[in-house]
Amino acid sequence: MKKKYALATGLLLLTLCLGNISAKAQSKTGQFGDVLPPELNSEIFFGISLADFKNVNGSNLKLESERNDDFRLIYTQPNYSPDITYIVYYFNNEQHKPFYETIINYRYEEQAKKAGTRLFGQPNYNKTEWRIKMAGMPEIWSWIYKTKLVIVAKIPGSEWYNEWN
Repeated sequence: MKKKYALATGLLLLTLCLGNISAKAQSKTGQFGDVLPPELNSEIFFGISLADFKNVNGSNLKLESERNDDFRLIYTQPNYSPDITYIVYYFNNEQHKPFYETIINYRYEEQAKKAGTRLFGQPNYNKTEWRIKMAGMPEIWSWIYKTKLVIVAKIPGSEWYNEWN
């Protein structure tokens, strides 16, 4: 009887732990999805490893980094939609290679501005940029550069990490 009880208890604890891990992953995806445009795959979030990113995003990616020893790996996704000409994804080239920056290139500057305002509201920093803080998530910086919407997360080890105050 004790063996059956111990086995049942072990299975129950395992189920609870796995359920908690799954809920946390879904929570991260949902919260980070709020800072990424809806045109990007909803399963992508800042901090996702390069390997997981490739599994989620498929094979429509082109490696742009010329050397494997660069501090970052740069991938592009060309001809994404009628409004977007391409998307750039930056990954730190250390540890599990986390995703920390995206640049969405729209066809027109006005489209980039509308996308930024739709995601973040009116700029809240220097009248042209956004700074977003969410509990339990890395800080987000975003700005428009010509036809590009740039969105960066404060991920440890990334090029932006030490730039933030």
